[in-house]
Amino acid sequence: MTARIGLTAALATLVMVLAAPASPAAAQTAGAAASDIPSYKPPLRGAPGGRVGGASRGMTAAVPVSIELVAPDNHTGLTTSAAPVLYYFASRPVSEPMRLTISAPGQAMPLVETAIPAPRQAGLQPVRLADYRVQLQPNVAYAWSISVVLDPRSPSRDAVATATIMRTAPDAAAASAAQAAPPRRAGALAEAGLWYDAVAAAADPAAADRHAALDALLDQAGLREAAAIDRQTAQAGR
Repeated sequence: MTARIGLTAALATLVMVLAAPASPAAAQTAGAAASDIPSYKPPLRGAPGGRVGGASRGMTAAVPVSIELVAPDNHTGLTTSAAPVLYYFASRPVSEPMRLTISAPGQAMPLVETAIPAPRQAGLQPVRLADYRVQLQPNVAYAWSISVVLDPRSPSRDAVATATIMRTAPDAAAASAAQAAPPRRAGALAEAGLWYDAVAAAADPAAADRHAALDALLDQAGLREAAAIDRQTAQAGR
């Protein structure tokens, strides 16, 4: 009798554990197989460069904003696209004007310097270079930046985040990665060392993984605040 009671209690405990809601991280991971989570491998001969974040306390809001570009932190990220979709992270909504600038080394004038829409909510924001008629040339290490314009008369006060990007010709591995099915494409591109292409693939709704692959890439780049907020947004339902 005692053994039967003990068994019944154990079974009841097991049912409660199985019925308990999963944690946000576990729920997100459940949307993607472990084999689909990308592992970024930087190019063997990566160009110098990296990422520098921007922040300012001069905003009209009481809480300062920080801007981070979704880019590698210690080398130039690669893309095979002449007009890739880039991403940046804003820690909160921005009310001031914002600006996109892309410059090539040795050139006095930027490739593009234009106003862009300010985000109305915190999180990742896309910048589609095709919208600004930008065409990146192969093998040029461009600097790209997102600025919050605090005082149009004093550019030195701007909060500026910068990173570097280079367009490269796709090799056989990159070409094969680009043809992978959406759930695996980001991982294949990350494995091929194509940072910006991997991020764009991971952000594609066709991936249907609640941004598990994208947030893994953010974590690998050290963009942990961006990953945490994006993960919360995914769990709340995009």
